[in-house]
Amino acid sequence: MAQLYDAIIIGSGPAGLTAALYLGRAGQKSIVLEKDFVGGYTAKIAHIENYPGYEMINGMDLTQIMAKQAEKFGATIVYPVEVVDMELKGDVKRVRTRDEVYEAHAVIIAIGVARKKLEVPGAKEFLGKGVSYCATCDGNFFRGRNLAVVGSDDEAAEEALHLAELAAKVTIVPPKELDIVAAVMDRLRSKPNVEILPVSKVHSIIGDELVTGLKISRNGEDQVLSVEGVFIAMGSTPISQLILRAGGQTDDRGCLIVDKHQRMNLDGVFAAGDCTCGGMQIVAAAGEGSVAGMRAASYIRKTKAKAEGK
Repeated sequence: MAQLYDAIIIGSGPAGLTAALYLGRAGQKSIVLEKDFVGGYTAKIAHIENYPGYEMINGMDLTQIMAKQAEKFGATIVYPVEVVDMELKGDVKRVRTRDEVYEAHAVIIAIGVARKKLEVPGAKEFLGKGVSYCATCDGNFFRGRNLAVVGSDDEAAEEALHLAELAAKVTIVPPKELDIVAAVMDRLRSKPNVEILPVSKVHSIIGDELVTGLKISRNGEDQVLSVEGVFIAMGSTPISQLILRAGGQTDDRGCLIVDKHQRMNLDGVFAAGDCTCGGMQIVAAAGEGSVAGMRAASYIRKTKAKAEGK
């Protein structure tokens, strides 16, 4: 028989962990289900300078602090487990993983977003053989080598900055005009082994058993960059298909629709963090998580009182 929790939180990024903290402080028993590792994508970020209270901290340290706080107030964090189905209607909701069924009065969805794929020849074929979507995860395998980062925004810049500490050279290949905040751009320009190309079109990733080059073009001229690794940082898209099947609503971008209290269209179901396409920042995700946790706690108290006939 499935164990009944007060709340199930899907996702252990800043939004999910903050929601668990607030639920715990309100005396509610929650379980956090994480597909990969605690901290989600935030745990992969090497340098965080815009989270209040820290001049500089890496994502792994920040999310571990958050996780310990949540656990201190009674949250259970389980990983790696993949949610495969959800029943989100009624006073008791059910969340199924591949091995277990969890039940709760409330569900908070904090699943973040998925990395956008580079759809060119070689991107799939060389995945894990020189192609990566995570510099923090895989950068150490490329020490002293020439690398390329495909992307145009702050995410791509952060990947390049991390790799610059390891690689001989890092070339940023922007598919569109750069959109990088000034402080991060200044750090990029201070790195002698980082080169930023003009806007370029990526045609293919080439190699034999491993990556040997990146074929690009700009202004009608083709060029092959001699690189041994290609890191892709082209932004992200919401992960919403599972929620749609369970009756949740999304907008035309796939973002989960919530009100100002982080409530979705289903009673007792809340969403927070990047999956709502709010601020798409760590501090914004944590803020949404706090609101979701507080509102879920209030909903749970009312649901329990109703069940007890009070």
